[in-house]
Amino acid sequence: MIGSGFGGSVAALRLGRAGVETLVVERGREWPIPNDTELVIGNQDRPNSDMFWMRHITDWPAVVPTLISPVPGVMELSSEAHLNIACGAAVGGGSIVYTGVTVPPPRRYFERLYPGLSWDEFATVWFPKVRATLNASPMPPDVYGSAPFTHSRVWDAHMRKAGHAPAPLDSTFDWGVVRRELAGSVRPSAIAGETDFACSDGAKRSLTRNYLPSALATGKVSLRPLTEVTGLGRTASGRYTVEVRRLAADGSAHGAESLLCDRLFVCAGTLNTNRLLVAARETGALPDLPAEIGTGFGDNGDQFNLYAYTDLPAGPSQGSPCASGTFHDSEFGIPMRAESWQLLGAHGLPVIHTLTMTADFDNRGTFAYDRLRGRVRLADWTRDKSRPSADAGAALNAKVIAANPGVVPFSLTWPFTLTAHPLGGVVLGRSTDLYGRVKGPRGCTCWTAR
Repeated sequence: MIGSGFGGSVAALRLGRAGVETLVVERGREWPIPNDTELVIGNQDRPNSDMFWMRHITDWPAVVPTLISPVPGVMELSSEAHLNIACGAAVGGGSIVYTGVTVPPPRRYFERLYPGLSWDEFATVWFPKVRATLNASPMPPDVYGSAPFTHSRVWDAHMRKAGHAPAPLDSTFDWGVVRRELAGSVRPSAIAGETDFACSDGAKRSLTRNYLPSALATGKVSLRPLTEVTGLGRTASGRYTVEVRRLAADGSAHGAESLLCDRLFVCAGTLNTNRLLVAARETGALPDLPAEIGTGFGDNGDQFNLYAYTDLPAGPSQGSPCASGTFHDSEFGIPMRAESWQLLGAHGLPVIHTLTMTADFDNRGTFAYDRLRGRVRLADWTRDKSRPSADAGAALNAKVIAANPGVVPFSLTWPFTLTAHPLGGVVLGRSTDLYGRVKGPRGCTCWTAR
């Protein structure tokens, strides 16, 4: 099993309960969370090396570029052509760095994407099972009404004036920990806006609190952190080889080895699953992988829009859990979900931040192997492919501004488009069957879930 994020942790639990001996290799560290008094990793106000995977300089919206040491930090930021791709790099994967929103897709888009899967089965069995295991729930009224979530209430009020009806969204934040922060018994983390680089006090119910410990408790699953996969292959007898190097916390390599397995689950997220599989196919290590692998990539339509306001009060900080969202089918030219977001650096300023994501079925990219440099890159992404999503998000933002007196445009400029939700490349039902098993090689099951 490669990766301990959502795909890897869920698969490990299922395999462990089925009695299958399973080794999970994870390139990232297991961080000392919770810590009630100290900042464990870093945040946008206090950038440090632990925030980023093997980088020499910080690269994140609202973070001043800062020289850092290349260490195995919690977030990989891959600078592709015309698109920055962010993904988790830690035990627990993306669950450490995402902001907890846990919502199913609308039925009509699920069925368009996966015509061979049963929406009713997912809605009655699998979505509730995941929601229960993650203990996802909407923000409680007392948290929603507190000062650090003033921006959430303002976002809802402005959306209603613009003719939209915000609905509460399930979140994997631990409201008990958030209440402890509000009471002053632990260091402010979630209520201060920390989330992109983890919450030091364990305010998130990450996979390290549910799926992973449950998998390890089966006695059939083991975990090896700081173990980076560098290549895949197959022996003459048909077993899979997984080449790894062992890392130290300072980023130095401490030896390499080759692991053997009969069944291989590649759960390294969209970016690194594509890197591993495209490289294995193009170098001849796994030549029978389908040609479709690496195609169908999308950026989830991630767009970030802000505005300033004078008609309502501002809170002392902007808490990170997302309270609510809206869904827009066709008004803005492309199906779009908008969520009430936050800005850690607001520090009492009356600024509203909206994250929008789209169902863009047309604009797709391809991962290709660069033989000269010996690495896989996103080969054909252009700014035009992000344009429909950018236009839709900007149109919603303009509508909200026009509907609310005292609201004015506010810009947080950044030279690159960023996606924190990369998708595709190993497309379910195209590169794989509907169970995620890659077409072609026996025993190789790949997930691209974030």
